[in-house]
Amino acid sequence: MSTLSRTQGPQTVSFTFKVKYLWLVLGLLLALLALTPIVASYYPAPAASSSGGGGASSSATPNCSNPCIVVIENSVFNEPNGGAPVIVKVGTQIIWKNADSTDHTSTSNVGVSPAWNTGILVPGKSSAPVTFSTVGTFPYHCEIHPMTGEVIVVS
Repeated sequence: MSTLSRTQGPQTVSFTFKVKYLWLVLGLLLALLALTPIVASYYPAPAASSSGGGGASSSATPNCSNPCIVVIENSVFNEPNGGAPVIVKVGTQIIWKNADSTDHTSTSNVGVSPAWNTGILVPGKSSAPVTFSTVGTFPYHCEIHPMTGEVIVVS
């Protein structure tokens, strides 16, 4: 009898430990699943033509003059134009102006050339001009928020 009670005691403790361990693993997996969309939003996927110099149609009509002011408002790049891509001619300088109530950046996606990063633009501030000297499509994003934009440079 004493042998039986010794066997049952550790089995019960072992079973309880396994159940607790299972709950811990399930809890961690659920937390990881809940955080995945948040983490992924800080790493925008590069566009198909992220290297610049390609993908732009020379027949597209520019929608912004030189210098081009891209207004950031309501957490959208180019809000006055509904967030549409900015289309400019080769040699145009673009300035990003933060008209929002929170900080933003304009940062080129990985692999885009020319690469730029405006740094943090506090509300009411504008970036230094960025000159686009080659034809192509240049995707960019805000490093603080899940915002994206696109500059299309035509000849």
